[in-house]
Parts: sequence; C-alpha cells; structure tokens
Amino acid sequence: MKKDIHRLHRLRGQGRDTPDASRLTPSALRRTPASSAASNALCVVTFGVLGVFVSCLLLAGCPSEQPAQVVRLSAPDWQDGEYSVYDVVRRDSVLYRNSMRIRFSEETPGSQDRDPVPGTLSSIPTLELSTSVRPVESEEHFADSSLVVIARDDLRPLRSYHTIETAISSFTIQAVYEPGKVTITRQSLDGTRVIELPTPPNTYDNEMVPFLLRALPLIPSAKLDFNIVVPLEERILPLTAQVLGAEFVATELGEIMCRGVSLKQPNRQVRLFYELAEPHRLVGLSSETGETEMRLVLYSPTEKDETTDSSQ
Repeated sequence: MKKDIHRLHRLRGQGRDTPDASRLTPSALRRTPASSAASNALCVVTFGVLGVFVSCLLLAGCPSEQPAQVVRLSAPDWQDGEYSVYDVVRRDSVLYRNSMRIRFSEETPGSQDRDPVPGTLSSIPTLELSTSVRPVESEEHFADSSLVVIARDDLRPLRSYHTIETAISSFTIQAVYEPGKVTITRQSLDGTRVIELPTPPNTYDNEMVPFLLRALPLIPSAKLDFNIVVPLEERILPLTAQVLGAEFVATELGEIMCRGVSLKQPNRQVRLFYELAEPHRLVGLSSETGETEMRLVLYSPTEKDETTDSSQ
C-alpha cells in the first residue's frame, strides 16, 4: 500500500503523465463507416458533460436495434508497460492531456506494504492501472491522478487511490475492496472521513472502467450489466455496456477499425471506441454535439521513458 501511494505521488509530481477518460468531457470523433450497413446500425449519441471532478463521463444516446446478447468479460492480451495518451478537445481547443498506463505486478493478499514472493502459492498476479490528467493551457495549478490495483485473472478490484490538487485545496480518496464490501477513506484539509459500503456482485472501481471494457467481447449487441463504486461520490451506480457496430475512427495514428461501446446509466450514456484487434486499446470517446472529444494521440505497447514529452 505504501508502494502504491508513493507511485501515485510520483504520477502527480510528473505533470506529463496525465487519469481518466471516464471523468473527462469528450465532439464527435472523425470516423467513416466500415460499411453502409454498419453505418445505419449506429446512432449518434449526445454527450452529457459532468466535468473533470465528476467520476463518470455519462451521455444520452440511442440503443442498438439488435437484441442484446449477455456476455462475460474475457481479459485481452494485456501489455506490461502499455502507455496511451489522449487529447481532450472542445471546439478545436485542446483542454486536457490524459494518460493511461498498465503495469504488471504481484502481491500477497493482506500484505500490500511489503513486496510479494514471486511464484508462491499465495501471491496474486495483478495489474496496476494508472491514469492522470493535466490542463494544457491553463496557468492555474491542477493535478488529477489515480491508481487502481486489480487481480489479473478475474479483474476484481483490490484497491484504488485518487488524488486531486488545485491551488487552494487537495484531497486523496482511497478505496479498499474486500468480499462484499468496500471501505472508502477520504483525506482532505478538513480531516479524514471513513465509510463502508456493501458491494453487490459484479462490482468494479470507477477508475478502472476504461480498462475494464477492453475485456468486453467485441461482438455486435454484446451486453454486460455491472456496478461501479464511485469513491469520489461515496456511492455505487449500476451501468450497462453494449457493443455497437464497427467503424473506422480517425486518430493522430491513422484510421483504426473499432467497435463503439455504449455505456449507460439511467438517463445517461457515453460512447467509447475500442480497437477490434488485440489488445482492444481504447481509441477515443465522442459526443453528438460535436463540441468535445477525446482522441488517441500516442501509443506505446511497452514501458515509455518518462523523461519523454507525452505530446511527441
């Protein structure tokens, strides 16, 4: 746990590693239909902007015309050290730079403060999912970073950390997951607050959602119902993810064949785009209004030199 907190502080201090697509305000991505049939099957969605400080980016949109097919998650071919950078653009202005990184690790349950013994029966292969965001042009101090540790085999969350700093305030939120419950600790200038929430089956941490949906089978109308813990808001929300049609999405890296994924909360929805090919990387998010979008601008399948400017 101390190791995780140190790593999160390092993320905050770097400024260039910048979380989470699910909290950012993404306009329609430039895209061309894979076919006219696929194009007709797709709906234009509306982005409901909740702001950087809100844990979920949720939008209003149209349902798929095909009946849903309930599926199970199947982990993609995760890449140790994978690094992705996105620009969050509104009306052709880049507002934020958003970074995501995946690292492989192992740990012994109940002993997060010490290194595990690799290969022992009690050690658990894990993924460390880090995200961070920083403003591109604003002169005001702002840093938003998160780290989620999940089990590599079944993708269950083990714990998460989320830190937000501004010129006048800062706070850190920690969520620790145990069977049937989550303990949320919020530390700020006003003191420490601890609450415990019961967790239903199929519950995940909000910060891991952009990574989690990479494990969704990208077949038309595939559907997954699940819940997310939003530590920032100290509550649990139901979500439904449903796979839409195939289309090309234009990015700084060229056109990428993707499937859209509709992520719904009651009365709200967000559309994400995942590459059809393994390891199903997140390519972007889009809105109906055309005012804001999130675009993939850099990708490395292996560990990236942190001294390198992420904008290159």
